[in-house]
Amino acid sequence: MARFNFLYLRLAQQIIRIATRSSPLAVWQAEHVKQLLESQQAELACELVPMTTTGDIAQNQPIRDQGGKGVFLKELEAALVEGQADIAVHSMKDVPIHLGREFAVQSIGTRGSVEDALVCAHSLHDMPNEAKFGTSSTRRAALFRHLFNRSHTVAVRGNVQTRLRKLDDGTVDGLILAAAGLERLELASRIQMRLPRDLFIPAVGQGVLAVEFMRERDPIVELLVGQQVEWVERAVEAERLVAARIGADCAAAFGAHCEYLNGAFVLNAIVLTASGEHAIAARTEGKDALEAAETIAARLLRLGAKDLLGQA
Repeated sequence: MARFNFLYLRLAQQIIRIATRSSPLAVWQAEHVKQLLESQQAELACELVPMTTTGDIAQNQPIRDQGGKGVFLKELEAALVEGQADIAVHSMKDVPIHLGREFAVQSIGTRGSVEDALVCAHSLHDMPNEAKFGTSSTRRAALFRHLFNRSHTVAVRGNVQTRLRKLDDGTVDGLILAAAGLERLELASRIQMRLPRDLFIPAVGQGVLAVEFMRERDPIVELLVGQQVEWVERAVEAERLVAARIGADCAAAFGAHCEYLNGAFVLNAIVLTASGEHAIAARTEGKDALEAAETIAARLLRLGAKDLLGQA
């Protein structure tokens, strides 16, 4: 109980500690959340607690082999449990579909760009047929092979700046990156092409910032309410629900994107084999985002989503 009493004492004093990974993009995201919270309450002070995670250290090993994208959360979640931080900030696309029962996650703020982007060393028209495109994402690699069957993808990990250096030194001919990350780091000028979201379907939660906290900590929920955009939260819930229903984790070749258009939620999803050779996709729209998610999930399951997800 002492840990929770400590939290309530610190909230009464209006001090919030924010756990974050130490990469430039993660720090930008945490700073952005800090500004959102402090703008809501003038007497509130937020402190960043940068950390290096297991996923940041073991960059020569594929994320899937380390246990999925949860390796970017472990140290931050430990800080929450031990009372070293009150909240942790993540990219929603990096948050596992299934969290420990003690944790809760919510979106915060508006949604950034959802598209994936191509960053290339040369003009797309001058790219050789055997050009190598770097990505650490199973979904991006599978979609790229599926849509551009002459293209080759290679595993490239590290923060955005590290990946750009591998492009600039000729290790790869191009990169597939999230447009939102490049924009947040003021690197949007490097984008050569934004991949259409209805074809190159984004990751679950792409472009959304997430705040994770201990489920029992009601004051945190109250603090976040003023910075939530309702349609963004509903859209993310729908995307995550589809993933949960079909059994797709963060490392799967699976994409889902939900947006609110003209009074309805429009939801697109795709499941691929890791090779990109086979894919099934579905689209629906409706007034209720979660109902749309259930419809899409049932359709994908009927079409054989679990079989595709099980193929290497």
